[in-house]
Amino acid sequence: PTQLSEEDRDYYLERRYPAFGNLVPRDVASRAAKECCDAGFGVNKTGEAVYLDFATAIERYGKEKALIEKISNPTEAEIYKMGAAVIENKYGNLFQMYEKIVDENPYKTPMMIYPAVHYTMGGLWVDYNLQTTVEGLYATGEANFSDHGANRLGASALMQGLADGYFVLPYTIGDYLSKDIRTGEIPTDTKEFDQAENEVKDRINKLMGGSGARSV
Repeated sequence: PTQLSEEDRDYYLERRYPAFGNLVPRDVASRAAKECCDAGFGVNKTGEAVYLDFATAIERYGKEKALIEKISNPTEAEIYKMGAAVIENKYGNLFQMYEKIVDENPYKTPMMIYPAVHYTMGGLWVDYNLQTTVEGLYATGEANFSDHGANRLGASALMQGLADGYFVLPYTIGDYLSKDIRTGEIPTDTKEFDQAENEVKDRINKLMGGSGARSV
């Protein structure tokens, strides 16, 4: 992929969404990547991947860093070094895992990526009580669609997990379960009940029948 000329590259997001390019929502970018692969333009032996090239981002971040550091006329090597440092700070763990899996340096070689179901499924349908179409089955947090849909923005899963767990479920699941766990009528025709009732009556009568001269 490092030897591909500009003429052989298809920046499909920029081509399809010129106003947004790589800044389209994640679900849009994921569907576009899958459509390219389904059409036979995928890379890798399986054809189920597209390239994600960080070269432009590294250059842009490097120039921004040079401007911030007030470095005049930085060399290409300096720009690359500063830009790569910014990328490493943002995605270092991800890049490290990728390199371990495919044995390629993602800072220098475009990464092969393919969308997972996570970015396209959107979550299960639920009603306002977070109950699915199956009675008694609740889908909460990131498992349902109610707040984030297909485009899972940063921290939306955390937000929805907290909202569902703290503010919704305590008032919905309990209401549903109350039909099964409601305490029935307690019988009073047992010797245990008679014993407890007599003990309480004796205590009340003793308190009410006091004849002392001092109040307590």
